[in-house]
Amino acid sequence: IAAFLTGIVGPALYLVINKVIIKRSLKKKCKVREAIVDTTIINNELDQIRDEFEGDRVWISQFHNGGNFYPTGKSIQKFSIFYEVMSNGVSSVAHTFSNIPCSLYPKTFEVLMDGKGIFINDYKDPSIATYGLKQAAEAVGTKSSFMIPLFTLDDKFMGTIGLDYVGKKRKLTKDEWEHFQIKAGRIAGYLSLIHISEPTRQAEI
Repeated sequence: IAAFLTGIVGPALYLVINKVIIKRSLKKKCKVREAIVDTTIINNELDQIRDEFEGDRVWISQFHNGGNFYPTGKSIQKFSIFYEVMSNGVSSVAHTFSNIPCSLYPKTFEVLMDGKGIFINDYKDPSIATYGLKQAAEAVGTKSSFMIPLFTLDDKFMGTIGLDYVGKKRKLTKDEWEHFQIKAGRIAGYLSLIHISEPTRQAEI
């Protein structure tokens, strides 16, 4: 518990405090302005990850309700990339991964839902499992990808953070992978805290 509070909740609270400071400087309350503040804080975190790991693209996807099935009325579970930063000259994938049914990537989410990360250092290596992601990755020029599931503070699977390499393939060391997990936990904690008292688009799967 102590390790969890130190490693996740503490850093997440720091981001929340940073948000409060920015909001006070802006003075007027506005939902659009508040959303921009949240996006700025998260994108700054993603930029730090991209710089530290010398990546080409860092993104966060989250689950949301994408409508209802007919005639049962059951919610359709989808995901979209809501946050993304890229290096100069690297294309965005947010428009490609918008309102995507989770059912199209069952292998990917089966692994992530169990709390495991996805470690693909070379999409062209036939000995490496790509969990159904190879076609989409190669379509946008991605050579290596590393993904970590994001969980709320009450352990609900809410999304994924991804680190992509486009210019050249890359293999993370054990220390880098663990550091990336710490960064992911920090962001997951922040997303959980800012959504506690706000309606969200995400849904449990």
